[in-house]
Amino acid sequence: MPISHISLATGPARFAAMRDFYLAALAPLGYITYYESAGSMLGLRPAGGPPDFWLHAGNGEQPDFAIPEGGKVDDRPGRAHVAFEVQEQGLVDRWHEAAVKAGGICNGKPGRRPQFSETYYAAFVLDPLGNNIEAYYYAKKGWN
Repeated sequence: MPISHISLATGPARFAAMRDFYLAALAPLGYITYYESAGSMLGLRPAGGPPDFWLHAGNGEQPDFAIPEGGKVDDRPGRAHVAFEVQEQGLVDRWHEAAVKAGGICNGKPGRRPQFSETYYAAFVLDPLGNNIEAYYYAKKGWN
């Protein structure tokens, strides 16, 4: 059974930057706003599909494990990896360009990833909190 949805915690101080980044970065993939509670929660969905990507600020009482001001991703206890499957190779390129333009840090330019499969084409961007976000096109379905 596939995963239904994912939610990334942003911490209250970084919610706005993460919101703005994902609205711009996921636009080429056809994502639109499903739900928004100002400053605390954002739900996105692909046009015509159910909501599957969420951001939340947290309850404000938990420590903010985001990147410390002026700090490094490596100073965090861990980071998430989220991959979006797309239906054509060119969409990976357009997504990567939009995500970098929105403030993401390139973590792997668009290209084939033969270590996964000869037909696996992907790109990677670090979001404002250092999470590794990927868009990929896999020309041949099935992991035989």
